[in-house]
Amino acid sequence: MIRKIVCAAFVLVLILPALVAAQEGTPIDKSKVPAEGDSPAKFAPSGWKIEEQIAGDLNGDGVVDYVLKLVEDKPTTDSQGAATERERALVIVLQTGGKLVRAAVADKLLQCTHCGGAFYGFSEAPANVAIEKGVIVVDQDHGSRNLTNTTYRFRYDQATKRFILIGFDYADADRLTARVVSESTNYATGVRITTREKGDRDINKRSLVSKKKTSLEDVDAGKMEQDAEKRLGLG
Repeated sequence: MIRKIVCAAFVLVLILPALVAAQEGTPIDKSKVPAEGDSPAKFAPSGWKIEEQIAGDLNGDGVVDYVLKLVEDKPTTDSQGAATERERALVIVLQTGGKLVRAAVADKLLQCTHCGGAFYGFSEAPANVAIEKGVIVVDQDHGSRNLTNTTYRFRYDQATKRFILIGFDYADADRLTARVVSESTNYATGVRITTREKGDRDINKRSLVSKKKTSLEDVDAGKMEQDAEKRLGLG
């Protein structure tokens, strides 16, 4: 009997990593995203599909461009009915010279479909994307008792031909006490405003930050959140 138990445990140790890996998402391979295409759908490589397509002028030339929110093309639930983890990616497509060209691919910006934490439970976590006056806006949240909300803003930079991070907002809300700590950073002006509650008042603190340009492709949402948590004393 002991030998059978040991053997069963050994087999479980061998197959468990494979089972876990099967449920985990796989980040997009940027090199597989086509450089050009005749339609937005062409920019979704094999194994991926367009979850949402947003149209708008992104570089000020008066022509419609596209922001594509991609998601892994696999079942939303497993055989047991549990939500699977599907990675997301953001692809920026510009229309120039009568053709569509890839301008940027972000593989660490959007949260996965199962990264919402206890707040979303078995539901898929959102990664909201919009175009506001030519600026790409990404808004997403996750957590349990403490809910983390982040907003990123990117604008096309004519000098570098890249989409640059111009704004980052971070907020941590304790849903039990209703206490909120937040910061709002404007990288174009180099100013960060930190807000903390003190009694019935909000106390704002202004500080200066580097204006160094960071492209959409280089933004790591996980690291951005960790850094904000440290600055706010939450980590």
